[in-house]
Amino acid sequence: MTEKLLARIAELEAENERLRAGVFQPSAVSVVRAPEAAQPLFDQVAVTMRDLFRKIDIDPARAMIAIDDERYLLVRASAFSIDFLDTLVQLYADRGEREALAIARGFLFDIAHTIGIHDARTMHAKLGARDALEKLSGGPVHFAYTGWARVDIKPESRPVPDESFCLVYEHPYSFEAAAFLRAERPSTTPVCIMSAGYSSGWCEASFGLELTAVEVRCRARGDDACLFVMAPPDRVGACVREHLGVDMEVIRAQGVDVPTYFERKRAEEEVRRSLERLEEAQDELVRKERLATVGLLVSGVAHEVNTPLGVAVTAIGVVTDAIAALEEKLASASLTKGDLRSFLSRAGQAAHLVDQNLERSASLITKFKRVSVDHAMQERRRVDLGAYLRETLDSLRPIAKSAAMRVALETRGDLDCVTFPGAIAQIVTNFVTNSALHGGKPVAAVLRASRDDGKVTLAYEDDGCGMSEDARAHAFQPFFTTRRAHGGTGLGLHIVHTLVTDVLGGRVTLESAPGEGTSFVVTFPVADP
Repeated sequence: MTEKLLARIAELEAENERLRAGVFQPSAVSVVRAPEAAQPLFDQVAVTMRDLFRKIDIDPARAMIAIDDERYLLVRASAFSIDFLDTLVQLYADRGEREALAIARGFLFDIAHTIGIHDARTMHAKLGARDALEKLSGGPVHFAYTGWARVDIKPESRPVPDESFCLVYEHPYSFEAAAFLRAERPSTTPVCIMSAGYSSGWCEASFGLELTAVEVRCRARGDDACLFVMAPPDRVGACVREHLGVDMEVIRAQGVDVPTYFERKRAEEEVRRSLERLEEAQDELVRKERLATVGLLVSGVAHEVNTPLGVAVTAIGVVTDAIAALEEKLASASLTKGDLRSFLSRAGQAAHLVDQNLERSASLITKFKRVSVDHAMQERRRVDLGAYLRETLDSLRPIAKSAAMRVALETRGDLDCVTFPGAIAQIVTNFVTNSALHGGKPVAAVLRASRDDGKVTLAYEDDGCGMSEDARAHAFQPFFTTRRAHGGTGLGLHIVHTLVTDVLGGRVTLESAPGEGTSFVVTFPVADP
């Protein structure tokens, strides 16, 4: 009984071995066609690969298809060709069929390229491959054993690890072209996208080069073979012209561009870098706008301060002259009580003028300092908004004066609150500056401030030249201005909008019409002191 059982076990094992061998038994000696000098290397790798694929374990109860202890998947060929393409073309139908197809092709290429890279690294380790060509040889053989396609490498190929790399090859049995032919669905463009991605990914991992492959001819399009050219992305067009006499522009005109690994990611990165550069440039312009505003304030305040200081200097000169005259009379012993009384009177008046005008200068500098510090620091603090707005408008008096403007302030209710006074100062400054730039005639403006239900409303209105409908629609956009020749940068109102929304957490509205002036209404939340 034991002998019969052992014999039966041996019989079953032999049958199992025969079945395993038959699963991956090639119908031809070579599964890859290569140039004569390299063919022995590919045949040797094919023997090793056949032995690996004989170690197959299939058990549906465990959802297991394993080859040499490596789990594999069976996927319908059309799922990664017709079905996938159709789904994405429908998904991106709003982009137009050509762009939708380009997006779908990009997805398939990227997926296959990634699989090719990692399959190559795994197989390099199993084969113990070290030389670049030896690493490459495992790719076409693995390609054939896993059902993607058979590879016929043309003699004009140059598989070398430098920028002159070029591979010209055919897929006589591409799974993607076969799927289209089986569905009796001819294509106007090459369809072997995953084959191009996988093979270029494998070669990229083998040679350490950035490579891509473009399909020039395709059986699904009615050509006699699926023909590919692989090379570095910047050289693939030259290789296509050199070996096939086809210009890449002809291929692009058919709706097929040179696929580049994760081209979308690179494009997104470039857009992101461009946006960062634009934001940096905008920040720099905003900084310059603020500096220009501060510079205007400085020049105006300097002019305002010079007047009282000039009076003070003149008064000091009067006192100096009076002291000199007094000293002369003392020296000649001709000093009288009348002379002394006259000196004291003139000196007293001069001292009063000096004190009065120095105090006025100090007041102007203090007001300007408060505003300029708030320009630099957006800190949240307690403030009497009514008094603060009055000080802000006082500091803007030089701007208003130079533009023949009159700016009035009206306040209602208790405006003692916790908010961002620096942002508010900048907002009011830009309103006044905007009115000054859009003048052309004496302009009258009024700023009204009120508080209700935890919100402050600032309403600014001028009777200037107003804005057209188009100007009003673009007023808050950066760099938009109708007064660039008069010093406008197009950033003032953009800064207002940014400060209102991002710093104060409020909203700003604008109303204007040509010849009817302009009004802004800013509403933002505040906290009780």
